[in-house]
Amino acid sequence: MASLKPLWLSVGSLSEKLRHADSLHVGLDFDGTLTPLSADPRKVALSLRARELLERLSRRAGARLAFLSSRVLDDLWRRVRIEGVFYAGSSGLETLDERGRRETHTGTTLSLPLPLLRELEGWCQRFPGARLESRGGSCALHLAAVAPSLQPAFGAGVRRRLRPHESQLTLVHGRTGFEVMPVGGWDKAAALECWLEPAGPETLLFYFGDDTRDEPVHATVRRRGGLAVAVDRVVSHAEYALPSSGDVIWFLEWLDREWSLRGTLPTPAVQDRLEPSPA
Repeated sequence: MASLKPLWLSVGSLSEKLRHADSLHVGLDFDGTLTPLSADPRKVALSLRARELLERLSRRAGARLAFLSSRVLDDLWRRVRIEGVFYAGSSGLETLDERGRRETHTGTTLSLPLPLLRELEGWCQRFPGARLESRGGSCALHLAAVAPSLQPAFGAGVRRRLRPHESQLTLVHGRTGFEVMPVGGWDKAAALECWLEPAGPETLLFYFGDDTRDEPVHATVRRRGGLAVAVDRVVSHAEYALPSSGDVIWFLEWLDREWSLRGTLPTPAVQDRLEPSPA
């Protein structure tokens, strides 16, 4: 992994790319990217500023938005609630496309074994602040509220309980907990590829994400020639970095403004001809 470049230092070259793009695709994680991380994900909400910006950008001609989150799809939809955009919940296992078509992508695993869920629930009860969230074909183990000194022991116990199921299930470690995912199911990168399927060669693609679960997406975006932006991370497969969710909103406001002005601004060569010659 190479050093990340500050995204704000690249706005000049990005303006030029926007002038030549036929379409704009913007993929976004939710927690930690559009909103600050919280020890209680149930209390997180989009700010009014962020909501108005995203709604405005989603209506721009030639622009498409996608929200890809570890939250279950219904929860993600309730918190964003913008029509005509792409949603991926449960880290890609559930999708809702721009036409309203909903699908699940869990492979052959329709639900997690009940004895395993009971084991994990019992393990969570031994650590104050830990919480299990069952999602049918997957589950999340939230540990942001667990004392940092206890988190290694919590993780070791989770891995020990998953070991007998490793041929069917995989454990993904995120910034605020774990996800138990089915082997062969979709991840965020697969969901992104599905969303991008109709994208043309002149599409300018951005993806913003803060979690380890976004790393496969960053790699996919870079492979496709897009701009992968890691939020509040030092090491990543992304190329660019922004320090916080607040900076993401600032940058998206800049991007919305630049895209809305595309076609109304002269190209650099024309601009040179318009500028007066020095006396």
